[in-house]
Amino acid sequence: MGIKITRLIAYNLSILALSCLVTLSAPAEVYKWVDDEGNVHYGEKPPNTPTDRAVENIKIKDDVSTSDNQRANETFKEKSKSLDENRKKRKKEKLQKKKKESHQANMKKACELAKKILAGYQMPRVALKDGDEYTWLDEEQKQVKIKAAKADVKKFCK
Repeated sequence: MGIKITRLIAYNLSILALSCLVTLSAPAEVYKWVDDEGNVHYGEKPPNTPTDRAVENIKIKDDVSTSDNQRANETFKEKSKSLDENRKKRKKEKLQKKKKESHQANMKKACELAKKILAGYQMPRVALKDGDEYTWLDEEQKQVKIKAAKADVKKFCK
């Protein structure tokens, strides 16, 4: 997981760096000329040698770098948004997993307790403590308690 996040961050940073470079590069003048032999040449500087034909100055549109910069910024924003959404999703999944594990641990404890209570009610003689006094259960009371304890075991021990 950590490697993927690192790669995405590096990718986004590279897009940001490239978009900065695009904005830093100013449009240069480009010259076109034909030499005496008829060959067409392009360059950032006009020819040093005089030619019979005129040197043409070619205008470069500045809109290209602006649109590239805008596209790079949009891509960066989309990737950042995607990273944030993934981070929130992982955090939510982790929290849900933690809650589920906690719930399972509580159910296991409740199951063990319900089994102990059921085992206690299945003894030949059962007494309930009420303060300092004990009350012995008759068979009918005992069966009601056993039925309730079995229901608890069924409920907690899935």
